[in-house]
This record gives sequence, C-alpha cells and structure tokens, in this order.
Amino acid sequence: MDRRVKKSRAAIYQAFLSLLHRKSYEAITVQEIIDLADVGRSTFYAHFETKEALLEELCQELFQHTFIDRPEGKNLTEATTHIFHHFRKNQDRIATLLLAKNSYFINRLKKELEHYIFPLIMEKGLSNKKALPEDFLRNHVTATFVETVSWWLQQRKEIDEEAISQYFLDLMK
Repeated sequence: MDRRVKKSRAAIYQAFLSLLHRKSYEAITVQEIIDLADVGRSTFYAHFETKEALLEELCQELFQHTFIDRPEGKNLTEATTHIFHHFRKNQDRIATLLLAKNSYFINRLKKELEHYIFPLIMEKGLSNKKALPEDFLRNHVTATFVETVSWWLQQRKEIDEEAISQYFLDLMK
C-alpha cells in the first residue's frame, strides 16, 4: 500500500476513534471525521463507502488475527488468553469501541465469541449445564466475556492476560 494511502487511512481511523471518545457513533458525521483527519471528502470516500464501512473495516482489522487467523488446536485457557492478549495489544481501539457501548461492535464481538469461544466452553466448562437452553448459555458466555473485557480494560492496576483469562474461566464452571 502506498505511503500516502496508509497515512490517510491512519488519519481517518485516528479521527474516528478520537470522536468516539467524545460522542456516540450515531452522532458522528463523516464531515467531522474528515475535518479532524484533515483529509478531503473524496479521500474519505476513496477509502470507505460510508461511516458504517469504516466501522466494519475497523472491526475486521481488530478481529482478523484474534478470531480468523487464530492457530488451531488451542485449549480453552490458551484460546481465551490469546483473545485477551490481542485485546491488550489493541487496547485503545477495543476500549474506545467497547466503552462507547457501540452496539455494532459489541454484537460483532459476540458473534465472533459465539463461533470461537462458546463451543470450547460448552465442551469443557459448561458440560454440567446442558439442561439449560443453548441460546441462554450462548448469551451468558458472550455477555460475560464482553463485560469481563470492559472491566479489565478499566482497571487501574494491571492484570495480566493469563489472570483475567482464568477469572473468566472460573466463572464458566
């Protein structure tokens, strides 16, 4: 990718995240993004069809390695620690989207968790809860994970990825 293209995309991402710190996703306009990024309207639209496409690409980028390119054969502890590791590495973006209560991001995150973590937890952690409806358990696991990440990212004292992973897994027993 051309250096100028990278620079423009980075400026747009940064402006978008900066605006999310201050206001809700719904209240942000493309004009505000391009003003803060100091790029032209045509530059924004050359990269992103809409504000929604910007959010989708940001989510895709954040989740690419965490969920899509993940190494196979991980046990439950390794799998959850892997997620927390990548969330720590992208803490500024994850925290901004999560703490802004962005519904698209949270729903997308839950979908990824349903495919990646939920089957492992059902097999290893919640096998004694099979009498409960699966959709209830799926919601419980994904919502608890999202809230665990939110809590973890707001802590003043640093809790490492292995410890927070174990906290979460202890709840799933």
